[in-house]
Order: sequence, then structure tokens, then C-alpha cells
Amino acid sequence: KLQDDVVAQLSSFNLEPTEEVLMDSGYRLDAIVQVKGKQVGIEVDGPSHFINRGKTPTGSSTILKRRQVSSIDGIELISVPYWEWDKLDKDEAKEQE
Repeated sequence: KLQDDVVAQLSSFNLEPTEEVLMDSGYRLDAIVQVKGKQVGIEVDGPSHFINRGKTPTGSSTILKRRQVSSIDGIELISVPYWEWDKLDKDEAKEQE
């Protein structure tokens, strides 16, 4: 659901995301978009990516993936943590009231 919401929002900005992209590094990214002619990877990080639903990544695999995608695949990788997305949803709901 979270990933679908993020991808839908990217689409609403006409960024035309491609989902579940297998990179040369062997990692699969949630989405890739083109921004000013450059590929940008998007990783949607739900609560399972963090210790005790907090803000600390669950382990070295998440950190390693971020580093390797940037260095091996040569693209910027943007993380969309669940707590930031949830805050945006709440802020938007307040504006509509």
C-alpha cells in the first residue's frame, strides 16, 4: 500500500515511475524516475525496514544496498521512510479540513 501510494504520487507529478527495477548491482529498486535527464532510484521504506518501528535501519543490508546502488549503478537513491510519508498524509488531511 505504501509503495503504491508513493508511486501514484510520483505519477501525479508526471515523473512516469518504473516499478520493481532490477539493477546491474543485483538489487531491485521500488521505482526509478527520470529527473532532469538523470535516473533517480526510489526506495519506499516501511516500518519493517526499521528497528522497533523507529528510525534506525534494521541492519546492514539496507545500508549496504543504498551504498552499492549509488556506487555500482551510478544513480542517486532516495529513501521515502514511512514516518515522513505518514506525516505528509496527516498534513494533507489537515489542509482539507
